[in-house]
Amino acid sequence: MMKIIARILILVLLPVSLFSQSAMDILKSDLGKNLGICLACNMEVFEKMMTRTEIFMDDTVYHACGLGCAATIMQGKTVKEIKSVDFKTFKLIDAKKAWFVVGSVIIPVRAMLPAFSFSSKDDAENFAKIYGGRLFDYKGMIDFVKKISEERKKRK
Repeated sequence: MMKIIARILILVLLPVSLFSQSAMDILKSDLGKNLGICLACNMEVFEKMMTRTEIFMDDTVYHACGLGCAATIMQGKTVKEIKSVDFKTFKLIDAKKAWFVVGSVIIPVRAMLPAFSFSSKDDAENFAKIYGGRLFDYKGMIDFVKKISEERKKRK
């Protein structure tokens, strides 16, 4: 009797477990290639992250989960170039020429400070009209990040 029950369980549970794994694989988002670890927050950084930032310093490319962490990594260092992902095209753009939206209803899974970057002010404004958030240019965004960082230090 126990053998029959065991066989029935195997016949029922095996397909269910195989289907569950297949469903999980389908639902899992494709973040692309793992580029490394964000030096500021220790999260993994992937090539298809919407908030990914690349910092070029000392002939090395550093990957950050977003501009907030990138600002921490860059602090006091000479930066040759900084790029962020354009939310509209998902291509890397010059972050110093970008526009950023912070505080929208869209919250990415991986970013300490979810800021979406756009290559044009119009694209950023249109995004903010639909999804909310505050608009910043690069300098304004860096100042905002510094302000948040100082407030976090005060709370500790």
